[in-house]
Order: sequence, then structure tokens, then C-alpha cells
Amino acid sequence: MIKKLKVYIQTEPKVEVEAGKMLKIKDVASIFCNDEKIQDKIANIDIEKTKESINQNKVIPVLKVIDIIHKNIKDIDIVAIGEPEILVSSKKNKGQNKIFQIFKVILVSILLFFGAALAITNFHSDVNIEETFKKMYFLITGEKSKNLLIIQIPYSIGIGAGMTSFFNHIFAKKSEKEPSPLEVEMYLYDKDVDEYILDSTKHN
Repeated sequence: MIKKLKVYIQTEPKVEVEAGKMLKIKDVASIFCNDEKIQDKIANIDIEKTKESINQNKVIPVLKVIDIIHKNIKDIDIVAIGEPEILVSSKKNKGQNKIFQIFKVILVSILLFFGAALAITNFHSDVNIEETFKKMYFLITGEKSKNLLIIQIPYSIGIGAGMTSFFNHIFAKKSEKEPSPLEVEMYLYDKDVDEYILDSTKHN
């Protein structure tokens, strides 16, 4: 009995490719085996060509990948590791103008700035922050005053410094890259979107 060459393929949960590109095995999985020639041959096997005209999301089952490999290379034993389905997202490269991209960044920054300012202002109005500052000033100095800039200015600076520190944008650790809360939320959001696309694509 001839012993078959064992090939391990580790599939990726999601891959992004350019629209119109020929999708190969190496784009959706990592290949491991003792024969480098077989490994390179498997890596360069074509799966299918993505459409050029539209951006699309497609689910490729790992069983399809295994079947394509077996059609091209005989007498190998394939062991699949990883996700049973691969989400392939192909996007058309529109080559957006840099000026347009800068404009979008500026517009979003302005919207976020005024949105955050409005939210903070409404919060302070709800809790009557001015009365709180007056009580704080009286507790510290023993005097009543309407000029509360000595408290308001450090408080305003503290909000900005605190948010910057919390989101890890300036005071990042150099010893190890710790994700900021914003990065964690973006990761969870992307994961939920990918799961939704997988489910919706399978049922269509």
C-alpha cells in the first residue's frame, strides 16, 4: 500500500482581493507539507476569477477548495484546519483622488467634533455642572464666587487628556501593542459584519 503525502491547509476566515483577479489557493489558505514542489503547485492552483464590474462578497466552502486540489493533484491526503467557509470580498479599485479622501477625513472630523461637543454640553446641562462647580469652589476655598474658570479650565483640559489617554492614541505602550477600546470595538463590528455577510450569502 502506497502511503499518500499528507498536506495540511489552514483556511483564512476572510480574504480581500482585487476585483477581476484570479483567486488562487494561496490567497485563501496556507499550505504545509514535506514536499516543497507539491506545496508550491497547490498554492498556485486557480479557484475562480472574481468579477471585474462589481464589488462582491462570496462564500467558498473548504470542501470546494479540497475538491479543486484533488482534481489537480492525485494521491495526496488533505487535512483542513481552520474555518469551514471562507468569505472572499472582492473590491474594485477606483483609485480615489487624494484631495477627495482628505476632504472626507476633514468632513468626518468636523462632524465628530461638533457631535461630541453637543453631547458633552447636553450632559453638563442635565447634571447642572455649573452648580456643582460652585459647590466645589466653596468646599475648597470657603468662599462663594461666580468666576469658576479656575475649575472649568483644568476640567476641560482633563476631559481631552482623559479621552486621549483612554483611547491610547498618544500615550501608547512601547513594550507591547495593546489595542485601544476603539480598536476592540471596530474589531467586534467587523466580525459581526462578516458573520452577517456569511449568513446572508449562504441563504441567497
